[in-house]
Amino acid sequence: MSTDRAPQLHTEAAAVQPYRPYDVDVTPHYRLPLQAPATGPVELYDERDPVVWVPDAYGQMVPMRRSQAPAPVQPTPPRDLSPQPLFDPRAQRIAAGGILAAGTGWGVGQALNALAGLGAGALMWLAIAILACKLAPAAMSRTTVENHTHVTNNNRWFGRSNTTVNH
Repeated sequence: MSTDRAPQLHTEAAAVQPYRPYDVDVTPHYRLPLQAPATGPVELYDERDPVVWVPDAYGQMVPMRRSQAPAPVQPTPPRDLSPQPLFDPRAQRIAAGGILAAGTGWGVGQALNALAGLGAGALMWLAIAILACKLAPAAMSRTTVENHTHVTNNNRWFGRSNTTVNH
């Protein structure tokens, strides 16, 4: 393939010129000597890669087979800019299941404690009722007792105290 037939473009216009296959004849011209036909594999015209012109590092257009040319730059796909959840939804469900199990266990424990306390409380109230029945006749009698106690305490200087009790 010959590079002496490359189109000459100005450096500022090298990157913006579209590919125009009808402007440039890229078919190589071989001058064969008049001698015996060459031996070897036969390459048909349709089996060759097409030649494309790409800008090089200096802005010059150079020919290159299409299979060897760099892939065209693909535009980046648009990003998803929707707000993401603060916590992972699956982790939230797992944590909620654990919290539910812990809360249920705590609630069942509280209910069982209340039932256990109900039995002890019922026995206490039963004992109070029996005691009240036993003491009720004694409380109905009219025996009264009066106690009169008079206490006198005299405090002096230097921690001296005198206490008298009168019945």
